[in-house]
Amino acid sequence: MAYRPELSTASLIKLTSFLCWSWSYVYCAAKVPGKSPEWYSRAVTLLHGSVATAAGLWQCGVFSLTRKRLTSKITTARYAVMVWSWGYFAFDLLWCIIYWTDSYVMLVHHISALIAINIYMGKDNTGCTFACTLALMEITNPLLQSRWFLRSEGYEGTIIYYAVEIVYLILFIGLRGIFGTYLTYKILHSDMFDMDEKLISLVFYIVSLIFISEIIGYVAYKYKTKIEEFKGFLNEVGYILNGHW
Repeated sequence: MAYRPELSTASLIKLTSFLCWSWSYVYCAAKVPGKSPEWYSRAVTLLHGSVATAAGLWQCGVFSLTRKRLTSKITTARYAVMVWSWGYFAFDLLWCIIYWTDSYVMLVHHISALIAINIYMGKDNTGCTFACTLALMEITNPLLQSRWFLRSEGYEGTIIYYAVEIVYLILFIGLRGIFGTYLTYKILHSDMFDMDEKLISLVFYIVSLIFISEIIGYVAYKYKTKIEEFKGFLNEVGYILNGHW
């Protein structure tokens, strides 16, 4: 009889998580009929982003973060969040492949996330590290999804839409760009992390830089007229202040 390896407990749990996220997508489509597949996908993404941010910040203990805490043992709660997020990224990766509405960068992001979670799950002292990474990567996601829903429901151009968009852009560039550069530098020069953890951190950083370059291009295109108007306003103010009233 040919050898057939048994399905491991970890694989079974991750498969269950994937099926739960897939069910949530189907359930959303059944409860809110008439919307597009992207609408349902983003509703699921909003749920993951919101809960992942809250759970990540709570488990990370960002205001009491020390070297000892960062390398502490994985708890059941931290492991549960890993499995929970793995199922989401597996679901969203499959959705992106089926509908192909995202760029290759997003696919790389999702694949990297799945690999990273597998790496974190295979170690004994990465629970807090994963929680901090998850919080940093997902904290701007609820804003991104809210911005999309506001636009899809006809609220583009309103004050609340611009407020959400501007806060999202500032936070993304600040956290992923400025703070992310500092954090990646510290990780690469630290003896706390293994080589595979450093490599996955570098991949996430490169993906973040690509996203930031796309955001800068978007801002330059969309707000070009407004920026020129603001520059004109500043020049006029400077002219007045120089005594040319």
